[in-house]
Amino acid sequence: MSSDAQMSASPAFERPTLPSPLTPAEQKKLIEEWKRTTGQLFLSCREAVTLVDPGGNILAWNPSAERLYGWKEMEAIGKPFLELVKAELPRPLAQIENILRQEGYWEYELKETTRQGAQITVASRWAAWRDSAGATLGRLHLETDLTKAKRIEQELRIVSGHLLNLRDEERRKLGRDLHDSAGQLLSMAKLNLSLAQEHLDSASPRGNAYLTECCGLIDQALSEVRTISYLLHPPLLEELGLAGVLPWYVSGFSERSRIKVTLDIPKEMGRLPREIELGLFRIMQECLTNVHRHSNSSTASICLSFANKQVRLKVEDQGKGMAATTAESSNQGRSSGVGLNGIRERVTNLGGHMQIRSGDWGTSVEVVFPSTEITIELS
Repeated sequence: MSSDAQMSASPAFERPTLPSPLTPAEQKKLIEEWKRTTGQLFLSCREAVTLVDPGGNILAWNPSAERLYGWKEMEAIGKPFLELVKAELPRPLAQIENILRQEGYWEYELKETTRQGAQITVASRWAAWRDSAGATLGRLHLETDLTKAKRIEQELRIVSGHLLNLRDEERRKLGRDLHDSAGQLLSMAKLNLSLAQEHLDSASPRGNAYLTECCGLIDQALSEVRTISYLLHPPLLEELGLAGVLPWYVSGFSERSRIKVTLDIPKEMGRLPREIELGLFRIMQECLTNVHRHSNSSTASICLSFANKQVRLKVEDQGKGMAATTAESSNQGRSSGVGLNGIRERVTNLGGHMQIRSGDWGTSVEVVFPSTEITIELS
């Protein structure tokens, strides 16, 4: 094998020292029998198929593996697979082998490297290779190249994030316009009506009643305009940050919805990056809207915390819960309603993770943003 395929052993890929119970001749016979059994499927499969012995050394791999990784089968045979492709495992190999012994199957998205040095992302599925008596002979690896799909996904994420920013900017502009224009005009109309009412003391009682009713309607419209303006973009979010706006919003929500909401946030939280603060606020806002519209719960709780260089937001209610299929679909990223999709979109674009749990006890939505996306700015 050429020098570019040789690499030093990594502690993450320590292989079992126990020798194979089979002689080389017996092993060769088993491999040939396995190839005959799989036949055309092994040769024509579009996924990279690799057969390894108990020590992780390559016994066979198909033409798709040759195309994906760059090594011919005869060059790869006998080499440690994980070291050859420089696989980045999410956990120690011993733990994965233990899962294989117990369940017979394991899968994950892995970062690997081709012979040419290109980094690729694959959907890697491992299965235990056993004989007719159930004895473990090795592993079968099936890898699907996701590199192009991941690149497209990242490009779409950038576009989606740009659209989210545009939408938030438009909401901010609309909120300010409502407050500064429609709100001011309504305030002036209320003032003029009040002055007119003072100069029309001799008017008929019915006329005074109409004026009083108009003043009441303007008060109501003014309140609605201010509420909509604050919901579109609360001005306190920019001035005081998330710690300043959350108590105000939760208090107003409880007063309007009659849902008792408990809020748990750090006493000295400081400031987060603007996009994180806005994202957390919108997620909390959407969650409370769902509680109000769908849960039939009289209580809810919000917890914002920092641990292990992560920021975590959890919104929980004690309502009727979601349908199991809806919660499962949302956790798997499938369509599950405009509100939940909007939350997932924000979480994904900010590099976070989202989990939904639901049952007859209620519903819990939890989002976590990693340390790479968080920089706490103490004020």
